[in-house]
Amino acid sequence: MYYILYSILYLLSLLPLKLLYIFSDIIYFLLYHIFQYRRKITFQNLLNSFPEKTNEELLNIASTFYKNLSDSIVETIKLISISKKELTKRIICNWEIFEQLEKDNKNAQAYMSHQFNWEWATVVCNWNIKLQFVGLYMPVNNKVIDKLFYKLRSRSNTKLIKVQDMQKEINKIQNQKILWGFIADQNPSDPKRVSWNDFLNRKTAFFKGPEYVARRYNNIVYFGEIIKIKRGYYEIKMKLAFDNPQSTKEGEITEAYVRHLEECIKRQPSNWVWSHRRWKHQFNH
Repeated sequence: MYYILYSILYLLSLLPLKLLYIFSDIIYFLLYHIFQYRRKITFQNLLNSFPEKTNEELLNIASTFYKNLSDSIVETIKLISISKKELTKRIICNWEIFEQLEKDNKNAQAYMSHQFNWEWATVVCNWNIKLQFVGLYMPVNNKVIDKLFYKLRSRSNTKLIKVQDMQKEINKIQNQKILWGFIADQNPSDPKRVSWNDFLNRKTAFFKGPEYVARRYNNIVYFGEIIKIKRGYYEIKMKLAFDNPQSTKEGEITEAYVRHLEECIKRQPSNWVWSHRRWKHQFNH
């Protein structure tokens, strides 16, 4: 089944993005207007996050989000065959910020989020930095889809580690010159072992793992933001957040990331995934 699906998607990926965006428009119409995919969840998340906005403003954010989501679907398909040259042209970044890492012989970690298009960012990063890029990921339950995403995300030789395997792999990985990549806004599966932070008007669960790694190994911490410039073009803005994590207090790095993420979302709200059940866990303390 995997090879059949991959073959079909590979042939589709050979189409120019201009044609793929026609499919994106169709996908948007189906998701938003016909099937109304997770529209109630999306609207509720937006209403809770931006109570100061009018219904018209929220509807506009929601509609644009579904368009961005649809673009992301076809862009991910394009990732199967897009050339290094074209992808590097379409997603730019201030890569020079990482040059000091190699000189100082230090490891680092980049906190990212579900801003479009994080799939492109995962691949393009390893082509543009001298350190090994290591991505932490949550496996998909469907084995065929999981295998497909693993192939896509590792096509630039990005090393991928399952969240479940992090503890047994971490010492070995840390002995190399690496840059960790964390999509740090995911909803943790176990609400008993999380950091609760104020985020978009409610207590929200965040993973403690990235901060634990940073403070244990004193990895330099960067925060990233993905900005959609126009259709098919993105900019990643990286900034240095903590150059000496071992000097921080417990929870300080996570809280700083949450504030950073909130600011990024407010700047471009339609470029973040609102259809996730992000607030499935409730704060009961």
